[in-house]
Amino acid sequence: MVQLANKVAKRMNKKFDVLYIDLEAQYTHTIEHVEELKQLSQIRDFYHIALPIALRNAVSVLQPKWICWEEESKHLWVRDMPKDSINIKNCPFSWFKKGEEFEEFIVRFAQWYQKKYGGKVACGIGIRTDESLNRFRTIAFQNRKTRYKDYNWTTQIKQHEKRLDVYNCYPIYDWSAEDIWGAVSQLDLKFNYIYELMYKNGVTIYEQRLCQPYGDDQKNGLNQFKALEYETWSKVLNRVNRS
Repeated sequence: MVQLANKVAKRMNKKFDVLYIDLEAQYTHTIEHVEELKQLSQIRDFYHIALPIALRNAVSVLQPKWICWEEESKHLWVRDMPKDSINIKNCPFSWFKKGEEFEEFIVRFAQWYQKKYGGKVACGIGIRTDESLNRFRTIAFQNRKTRYKDYNWTTQIKQHEKRLDVYNCYPIYDWSAEDIWGAVSQLDLKFNYIYELMYKNGVTIYEQRLCQPYGDDQKNGLNQFKALEYETWSKVLNRVNRS
């Protein structure tokens, strides 16, 4: 989605910004791909967030949440702090508090961003409805949301029932997995090489998922770290409580 946006922005002589929330326990190939995307010609600001955000830990009943990039757990970090990141030491967000939920952070960031630049803000989100029922509901249930110019693939976001002048936009919501890889091939797009390794390890293009590894669904794919990036596996294994 970001690469397609770059093509359109270049044609229209526009710039856009990117928000990437680094969840620390990531594949090395994922971070390498993020660094590739930072070089796209039409990106103005790339917000590489490495803040202590609270995330689900479904592998433990004693520690249901874990906090990525937590200074107290620095000795357990899966990776070193990215050099160009927005982190707890240089955080420009006066509203941020350690342990914020991911979902809360993205709404508060959108509010901050809109106040910074003014006007209406479109947040492009590269989700596809065939990946889950919840994602389908985000697009399909028109009577439950306010849209931008009546486009089904847009949703005005709210903070505590207050509507913000910000709209989530899902431009590839109706793409299939075949569409994704067709675009990569026909448009010569860059892609995260970890998907290639997953495919070689027997994971179909329909089952491939990338997220923080300890979520309710993601924990089932923890063994992929062992098969695909063994050096990362041991760090991921010891990062959170597993009892």
